[in-house]
Amino acid sequence: MRPGRWIALAASWCVIGAFVACDGVPDHAPTLDKLQDGDQAKASGRWLMSVPQGLARLDAPPGEAAEVVIGVHGFESEGYEWVQPLKVLSRSGAQVYFFRWDWTQCPDPAAERLRGAIEELLKAQPRIARVRLFGHSYGGVISALVAASWRLPIPIEVNVVAAPLAGHPRLTEHCTFKGVKPAASGARLKQWRTRKAQDGAFKDMAADPQVIELAGSDVVLLPETWQGRRLGHNWSISWVAEQLTSASP
Repeated sequence: MRPGRWIALAASWCVIGAFVACDGVPDHAPTLDKLQDGDQAKASGRWLMSVPQGLARLDAPPGEAAEVVIGVHGFESEGYEWVQPLKVLSRSGAQVYFFRWDWTQCPDPAAERLRGAIEELLKAQPRIARVRLFGHSYGGVISALVAASWRLPIPIEVNVVAAPLAGHPRLTEHCTFKGVKPAASGARLKQWRTRKAQDGAFKDMAADPQVIELAGSDVVLLPETWQGRRLGHNWSISWVAEQLTSASP
């Protein structure tokens, strides 16, 4: 991680992630149809991580749904862990996006770019009434920073999954990161925590970096197993997506 690699935000955006033009119309956007789980998950993950950095729209054919779902990947993601969750989250009929970012940078500039991309999307599509953000691992830190700095009247639901919100050596040693703050007005933050002993990213750490008290946020502790297998760091996103989809009215 190199803290000197910051993203320079333009004064005004014309294209969000090279996929969503100013009028909100996708430009050669990738589609969920290209994402195949099972034996093809690894290949689909590589394709997903090959899209240009920024906010890429995945649902096809694109519609004008009033709800937006955005997935934010973690550090050195191979993408395969997002294949099933993105397809599951699309069941609601929401617009589905994936945010690609430079994981060599500190979280603040990535969060600023993500927030700016969401704000531009909302300007382009005034019918959007709800945003649901899903951040995994390091991407959860970025998503929580967006929640803390949210400034629009449209509500945003931020779900952070297996995220080191309290800090991580990669963040504290190379960045001026001291943890996240509570969500701002209009934002709702929900923490989905894995069991530390089951999580390959956190199990050898002295303290669980997921544990932080944030006023107003909900916390859900994931089970140790799901569908007969260990519920660890990467598979946690699938569990959350299934839980939220089955709970939807």
